[in-house]
Amino acid sequence: MQLPKYKKKKRIKLKVCQEPGCGREFWGHPIAKYCELHRDIKQRQKQKKDIENIESKNIIFRHNYTEAMDLEFKCCLDGCDKTFTIRIFPKQYVYPRFCMEHRNDFKRANFLRIMQKK
Repeated sequence: MQLPKYKKKKRIKLKVCQEPGCGREFWGHPIAKYCELHRDIKQRQKQKKDIENIESKNIIFRHNYTEAMDLEFKCCLDGCDKTFTIRIFPKQYVYPRFCMEHRNDFKRANFLRIMQKK
């Protein structure tokens, strides 16, 4: 059996720490992202999740119904006068604000763009 005559090179590079605000240079492997200080998760900044307000796309409809029933609502999008039916359930208060044609963000933006052209 013949063994290879070459030695495996260590691929250590000069890298920059990816932690926001750090910017330290360190020697590490190509897949390394953080310097010695920020390799520990406890030393990194926590990424905050962007929380969207519930009322931007939904209606909070407070009621005291004991049975499920259908109610008519008007679409809240400016320029849309359609009504749509929503089934109201007991002890549930969050319902959609827009009709079926405008529940999608893209469709709402497209509708408003078309209305501005008119």
